[in-house]
Amino acid sequence: MSEAQRIIEQIDIQLRNLLNIRAMFPTIKDNMVGQTKFQTAPFYQNKGLNIVFNLSSPLTLEKINEINEIGRWANQSFIVRLCALLESYQVIPQNGQRHINQKLDGHEEVDILRRLRNVIAHTSGRYNPNNPEEKKLYMRIAEKYSVKIKNPETSTEFSLDIDTLLFPLADGCKRYVNAYYSPS
Repeated sequence: MSEAQRIIEQIDIQLRNLLNIRAMFPTIKDNMVGQTKFQTAPFYQNKGLNIVFNLSSPLTLEKINEINEIGRWANQSFIVRLCALLESYQVIPQNGQRHINQKLDGHEEVDILRRLRNVIAHTSGRYNPNNPEEKKLYMRIAEKYSVKIKNPETSTEFSLDIDTLLFPLADGCKRYVNAYYSPS
């Protein structure tokens, strides 16, 4: 097995773990207050994870917020783990040693990943609209991935949706890994 294949296999393990945890902790809308039974989102059902939740007590707004926070934490953890994986194989630079190769396919995803990881790992993990670099990253993600965003002046979260951002981001990282190890 080549080095690129080993890294991509590790990326796929991270994706599988993310998929499994998010199927168990899907985003729950506020309008589900009072419900005691629901299914995981169609995205997970289409991936073979058709989970039905039967709760012993009705959902409260507090419980919904708690479950959604677990989902955000899982998404943020995925970002950190994926970036650490690429750094551990020295596919992307650590501590400014060298730059991401902008000639390689997937370089933009790798750059976004690294910038997101820096925010998540070195701050509260929340989006700060008063930070010009974070605002630029927020808008870059919105434009590249066509994600639904709130007002960039007042939002407090980066959109880390699994289907519109995290899976495409991981796919770009896989392309970068393949290009990085391809003979020129």
